[in-house]
This record gives sequence, C-alpha cells and structure tokens, in this order.
Amino acid sequence: MQTHDRLSRWRMAHLALGLSVLGMSACRGGGAGGNRAPSVEIESPAADARYRAGETLSFVGHAVDPEDGLLPESSVTFWVDFHHDTHTHPFVPVTQGSVGSAFVPAQGEASSNVFLRFHYQGIDCEGEMVEVTRDVLPETATITLASMPPGLNLTLDGQPTPAATVTGVVGFERTLGVVSPQDSGLRRYAFSSWSDSGAATHTIATASVDSTYTATFVDIGPANVPPSCAVNNPGAFTAGVAGPLSATATDTDGSVVAVEFFDGATPIGAADLTAPFGVTWTPTSSGVHMITARASDDAGGVTTSAIVSVTVAPGTGDTSPPTCVLTAPTNFAANLSGAVSVAATATDDVGVVGVRFEVDGEPLGVEDVTPPYQATLASTNGYTTGQHVVRAQSRDAAGNVSAWSTSIVSFGGNVDVPAGLSLHEGWVTGLSSATAMTFAPDGRLFVCQQGGALRVIENGALVTAPFITLSVDSNGERGLLGVAFDPAFATNHYVYVYYTVSTAPTHNRVSRLTANGNLVVAASELILFELPNLTSATNHNGGAIHFGPDGKLYVAVGENATSANAQSTSNVLGKMLRLEVNGSIPLDNPFYGTFSGQARAIWAMGLRNPFTFAFQPGTGRMHINDVGQNTWEEVNLGVAGANYGWPTTEGRFSQTTYPQFTLPRFVYGRPTNPVATTGTFLNGYAIIGSAFYNPTTTAFPSSYVGDYFFGDYVNQWIARMDLDHDENVNTFGRVSHAIVDLAVGEEGYLYVLGRSQVTRITAP
Repeated sequence: MQTHDRLSRWRMAHLALGLSVLGMSACRGGGAGGNRAPSVEIESPAADARYRAGETLSFVGHAVDPEDGLLPESSVTFWVDFHHDTHTHPFVPVTQGSVGSAFVPAQGEASSNVFLRFHYQGIDCEGEMVEVTRDVLPETATITLASMPPGLNLTLDGQPTPAATVTGVVGFERTLGVVSPQDSGLRRYAFSSWSDSGAATHTIATASVDSTYTATFVDIGPANVPPSCAVNNPGAFTAGVAGPLSATATDTDGSVVAVEFFDGATPIGAADLTAPFGVTWTPTSSGVHMITARASDDAGGVTTSAIVSVTVAPGTGDTSPPTCVLTAPTNFAANLSGAVSVAATATDDVGVVGVRFEVDGEPLGVEDVTPPYQATLASTNGYTTGQHVVRAQSRDAAGNVSAWSTSIVSFGGNVDVPAGLSLHEGWVTGLSSATAMTFAPDGRLFVCQQGGALRVIENGALVTAPFITLSVDSNGERGLLGVAFDPAFATNHYVYVYYTVSTAPTHNRVSRLTANGNLVVAASELILFELPNLTSATNHNGGAIHFGPDGKLYVAVGENATSANAQSTSNVLGKMLRLEVNGSIPLDNPFYGTFSGQARAIWAMGLRNPFTFAFQPGTGRMHINDVGQNTWEEVNLGVAGANYGWPTTEGRFSQTTYPQFTLPRFVYGRPTNPVATTGTFLNGYAIIGSAFYNPTTTAFPSSYVGDYFFGDYVNQWIARMDLDHDENVNTFGRVSHAIVDLAVGEEGYLYVLGRSQVTRITAP
C-alpha cells in the first residue's frame, strides 16, 4: 500500500501516541534568537547495510535539539515501509522511541525489485519536525530452473513456467514444482527427481550464490493423441426454428468425454457427454453462421473441428437485425477534449430507420433517423478525466436492433467528479491507518484502524473514544481488517470483526462483539472462527466480512503470500468462506460433502488477496475484488463453488485453455501495459473498495442506480461499472489520497475511505 505524505504520517503518529506539543516539559525553545530544527540521525542499519529474508534488522537512532539537547523517547518515532516496484506497503507501524527492529519474512512478495525504507522523525518542543530516511537493499541471487530432457514445463510458486532464471532475495522461500505427466513432442513424461533431492513440489530458500535446480523426467510412453472432430453436414436452417447439429468425434488412445458446439464464439447449448454427439440449435438471425465443434478426451486433449458455414434463411417476417459500426471516435482514442463528434454507419436487408448514441449509458441527443448518422458531445468538461464509453446501435422498421458498436476512449482535462456532483475531501479526519468501513443500520459509520481501534463516525464527526481497541498484530498488512453488522443488529446489537491476533501463533480471527451505543459491552467478545496459522509473510490477509442476503456471514481470506494455498482443498486460505452467524459451517456450502474440517467453510476458491467485496442490495449479486500480482487486477462475480484460477492464471485468460476456472467480469493492468492489450485506460496496482449504488434515497442521477463502484489504492481513481449497459466501465471520480474502501450511505452519497480521512461525494 502507498505511503502517506509526511504531514499525514506525522499527525497519524502523534495523534495515536497521544502526544501534545503544549504538554512537553522543560522546553527552552529558541528564545529571542528563534527556534532551530533538531538534528536527526539513523545509526543502524548502516548506510551500506543489506538484508536477507528471515533475518531481523535492528534500528537505532538519535535526535538532538540545539536548544533542548537529546530529545526524549516521547519526541521521536520510526517506521519502515516496504517498497515494491513503484508502490509501497506498510512494514513496521509507526513506533515511539529511538530503538526497535524489523523482521523480514521469508514469504511474501517474490520480486527482487524491492527494498526497505527506514523513517525516523524528531520533533522539538516548539513543533519543529525533521525526518530522515535510510534505504536498505536486499542481497540477491539467481535461481535457474531446468528440466531433463530440456523444454518440459515446471512451476515456480504454483505458476506454470518453462525453464527460466529468476532473481530473488537471499533467504526468501520459493516453491518448486512440476507438471506431471506432460506431453512433449510425441512422448509423455513423468517426474522422477529434482537435483536437490526434493519432492515433486517442495520449498527452497534462495541461496546466497546463484543456484540451478534441475527436474529429471522419465519417458513413460507415447504422448496423448488428441481426438478427431468434424461437424456433420447440417441440414437447412431457418431463423427462429430449432434444428439438429451433430458431430463425429473419436479418440485412438482413449475416449471422447465431451463435445461442445459453437456459433462463432458463442456456445450452442450444453456440452454433449455421450455419443452420438449432437445439440439442438435455434438460430436467432438469418445469414451465414460459422459452426464448429470442440472435442475433449479423457487425457485432456482438445481438438476443434474445421468451420462449417451454415446459411440460415430468414424467418417469417423480418427477423434479421441491422448492422452498426461506430466510426468516430475510434476505439482507444485518447485525451479527447472540448466538443467530440460521434458518427456511425448502419445497414439492413430491408432498411435502417434510426441510430442512437450513448456516452456512459446515457443517451446522446435523440435518435438520428437520416444518414449520415451522427451526434455531438458538446463538451468533455462534464465528465471525470479518464476512461469513458461511447457506443451506437441501429434499428430497422420491424424493431430489430443491432449489437452495440463501442469505443473505449479517454477524456482529458482535470475534472475530479461528474458535473452535478461535489467532492468533499477531508469530510472527516483524524483517523490512523484505516483499513475498512461499514455503515451500521442506524446510519453510523464504523471504521477499522489497522492498529486495532474500531472508530465511530456519527453525524459527520469522529467520536473521540474508540468503540473498542483490540490487541492486534499490525505488521505489514495485518491488523484490524474488517467489520460487519448482524442483520438483526437493531435488536441483538451484534458487531463482527476480522483481525490478526497479537499472540503466538499468529493467525487471523473472526469474532462477535456486542454494542452499547458507541462503546462495546465489556468482555463481550465471542470468538467464532480461528483461521490457520500464518507464515512469516505479513501480506495477503484479505479481511473483508459482510452478511449475504441469505443471512450467512461471508469472509474473504488471502493466501498469505503462499500462492498454492488458493487451490488447496486442505485449508481456507485464498478463499471466500461462508459461515453461520455463530461461526459454524452451513451444511449447504458447495464443498461441505467433499471437503473436510474447516475447508467445508469454503464457498469459492482460487483467490490471491480479496481485500474487498460487496453484495448488491435487493439482488444479492456479489462482486469480489482480487488484488493481482504483477499484471492484472480483477472484479469477479461471486458464485458458489467457483474457482477463479489463482495461481494457475489471473486476469485475461482463455477459458478454452482453462475451462475449470471462472473468468473475471473486468480486469485492468499496470500502467506499463498498453491500452490495446488491457482494453482499458484504467490502470493501477491494487484494486480496492467495493460498493453497489442501491441506496434508500437516490441523490445521484437515476442512471447510477444498480451500478458498481471500485477504485485503485495507489492510482487514486474510482470507477463505475454500469450493470445495465453491458457492464461497461468508466471513470467516476479522482481523489488526492490513497483509497482504502468505498461505501454508499442511505442518503445516496458515496464515501471514500483513505488511510487518515473520509472523503464524501455528494449532490450539491
């Protein structure tokens, strides 16, 4: 997560420690000559120090004031940030004093493009503050993976990889694995041994010298021969009339287990699992259709047939839709400003009667009924700077409509919220390392602070005393991470929290508390669910908790930087869990009958770090935001029993290649990824915040109702997914601080949680 600016960091540290400049004693100050700033120095770690994973670095510093001498421990603080690529994560929280330590875990971020930054601050009795920093780089070495015979597939940290050389931090643990059996050329190979005598899948610590690990395979026979598949000569088809399609599929060294049929890229019916293979098809439009069949065999081989062209005759009356092509603006047109011309071409077998245009799902003028079909967006100034969606659709006299033709574009300028809305940054301040927020049924806003305090915002003001301060481990991304309210809160006053316990063995926990107004009932904590013990890695904890429309408690859990956990059926890490209100496991969970122990609580799996998720009021639709590794950030549709693919794949992938995984609904990539590759102008490093716009009172335009808001922690934008318009995504807002969470108030405003403040977006 990104670091705060210096002033915010100073305020956070000293508010949390309860310091007061006016309360300091023995202050001589600068007198008539004026106050001079203190001198602050880091003694340890040394300027040339390097670190290894698994070791503890000692911190020693001192601060001397020209007027007051050596500053007391109450006037100095230090903290440590973990820098990865172009963003940062909190590593050691703000700590009072001039002596401390930082333990470097052996699991976590695997990149070698990392370092630790130690911060040390001193403040004299007149409020003069000085901060110094020291960067400590890691010791690195290379790990080379090889296979014998060459060219076979291996895995590194659970992800498929060919033979390769990677650079890592010395002492950091990596998981080596193999794909076995696997085909190469005409032969099939099975794993035999690793050069270090490890098991097929085993963990190593990056050595202090460059090292090579070779996996040896043995030839176990001929490679699997994929099945053969051909679409049989189809009969005549008429639009709107059902007819049969069939295919012949055989396998010479096994059996065909499924055949699927496609009209272009669109599946036709369900896969046929038994011969003779066929499906019933009802074409919806006339014209030429490209039909294929895809056969799968019992060894994983897949073959797609040659294309068979089928000419579908028109049905009774005009059932053929027109075509439409948006010609301006072009797809991925960037930094448009001022007035924007919009145009399209359209054709039909009988005749086009009109073309309508939209920007972000809103009509752009009236339908144009005469060619050339065009419209004008008067000005981009009413739209937030960033991505927007322009599209066109044509219709004919029979009421048939074309598919939408769409361009994803970006608008320039410096606009933070759409016209008609207002941005109020710093609506509430005084928070410290906030992690999550949730509205209570009575309208109060509860905010989790990483250090363990659960704060209450009532009537737009931060209540002085925390609701509760839990004893937590707040290293890295651990701490108090989630809060939820019982569906019957009005009568039972139950509040649920997710946090990292401070005592060994370190693990995350779900507990229930009882509220008495703005304070917890003393000793009311009831532990509901103890998650597995954590490794030394302090990241990927997940932490969001919410009640679903079924009255069950859903818990998002990260894989604790061990990617293999996400696919493991023996633990609950890297999963979405579903619990009863008392912490027991519902009997109708999707894996209850096949998994055992805590794993029966798994509702969905294959997640990396699902830090935020949300349910849509009224529909129960669930969106899960999964923070990616180096390439993709995901919005996933929550489905019972789904597997989202981590670590085998993430972001954009072919479901033909990975039919067992559920595709994300939307993805965006790093700023270095080209727009043409990602398909979006949105980019960032950590997807965050999760809120559907379905308030009791609608303050925003009615077109926002049902939309989904999410944001990026590092790049500080908020996006809007329009569920009523093909799930198109546009830029809704921009703020000047890190975004931790989003929430919609019952009055219809959007609330944006930063690490030290809450921003509110309102209608004027």
